[in-house]
Amino acid sequence: EMDAMPMLEEKSTDEVVQTRFIVQHLPLSNLFKRFQLLSKHLTDSKSDTEECEKAYHIFLRELATYKLNLSKAAVALNTVDRETEMCESSRKEIEGKIEATRKELTALKDELTEEQTQRSHREEYVALAKLINQLPTRKDTKGKIDAVEKELGALLKEQESIETEMTEKRKQFALFFHSLSKLQESFEKAK
Repeated sequence: EMDAMPMLEEKSTDEVVQTRFIVQHLPLSNLFKRFQLLSKHLTDSKSDTEECEKAYHIFLRELATYKLNLSKAAVALNTVDRETEMCESSRKEIEGKIEATRKELTALKDELTEEQTQRSHREEYVALAKLINQLPTRKDTKGKIDAVEKELGALLKEQESIETEMTEKRKQFALFFHSLSKLQESFEKAK
């Protein structure tokens, strides 16, 4: 059953083509028949003037019909050509719009990427700003550093003072031990 359908379609297509061929050439063959009839009447000695004139008028009418069909075909062809040009123009315009849209889309993608990068940077800046705001201000830090340096300076002076005092005490102890040692020697010699 499936194989029968393509055969029918193919036959229908052949019939359609054959019908179109006949229809397209029918006015020309009718004109040719009318011309032959007119020619026959003109060359036949048995034909009278009235038959010749009748055949002539039929031929002229058929010729006018054929000319009309030719002008209709020319108008149709001209219309098809204009429609083809319009379609081509529309196609080119649409292709141009598509290309412009693609370029715009690419530009928008680039812009989106840039905006996302900037947004990411802003978020990083905000996070850093929050972290920085949690830390003491520069003025407070400077004040603390100055206080620590002042305290360090006082401790260094105190250390220097203690070292001087220790050096003096060492000298005194050394002198004391030296004197004690001399005193002990003299005491032992005196014994």
